[in-house]
Amino acid sequence: MSDTVTYEVREDDAMALLTLNRPEKMNALSGELIRELRDAVERAEADDSVRVIVLTGAGDTAFSAGYDIDPEGDDGDAVPTVDSLLDKFEDSTVHVHAIWDCNKPVIAAVDGYCLAGGSDIAMACDMVIATEGSEFGYPGLRMAGVPPTLIYPFVMNLHEAKEMLFSGKVVDAERAKDLGMINRVVPDGELFDTVLEEVDEIRKMPGNNVRMLKHIVNGVAEMQGAKPMFKYSEMFDTLGHQTEYGKEYYRIAESEGIEAALEYMNEQNKGMEDPEAN
Repeated sequence: MSDTVTYEVREDDAMALLTLNRPEKMNALSGELIRELRDAVERAEADDSVRVIVLTGAGDTAFSAGYDIDPEGDDGDAVPTVDSLLDKFEDSTVHVHAIWDCNKPVIAAVDGYCLAGGSDIAMACDMVIATEGSEFGYPGLRMAGVPPTLIYPFVMNLHEAKEMLFSGKVVDAERAKDLGMINRVVPDGELFDTVLEEVDEIRKMPGNNVRMLKHIVNGVAEMQGAKPMFKYSEMFDTLGHQTEYGKEYYRIAESEGIEAALEYMNEQNKGMEDPEAN
């Protein structure tokens, strides 16, 4: 395992600590990090000494700012093809499925930005504890598309999910708690003490009972369509990236650079169709 995800077992706490470790990129989700996070979750799941998995981000800026939208060495087409996007989104969601399907509880310990694909990771966890300065949302939707693992409607009500997804806005931790995105907001410096308190509470339960309860509760969301929607959203995200606005974003990124593309992404007054896009 490389340095993009660090793995530590704290046997006294019966806990595996997994750390997204790209602080210079605000722990953005590269292909390597995604694969290693999946492997780390599976490794902790197979370790009988681990009762709880805790997932956090390195540095003091972000849990994760989302998918790496400017990966080094990316020499692909300006506008990706449908097939390339379908393959990309299928490969880029394996870590979320690993967390969701894991037989052991996973707690997200969030300090800083928890955005886009980073927020999908946190929402797939069984509990989310965040510092007061943390922020949540999916601003990348402003380039077009949908989350490739559409989990927001299954952790908050429809009106709240629409508030977040229709705008791509970012909210602070207190608002995120009101929306049902997180369990607890704690002062800076108290994050891991609070997480360990929750780990201790979970350890009072039989491990096999927690395993059953996790799948039973997740099953409620799955009966409402969570698992099919996780798959369908990969396809809908591909469709969104092929719209006029999605293609224009890629063209600007290719010709003018990522900063210009991000400026375009955050422009106001986008219509149903961009008449200037070719």
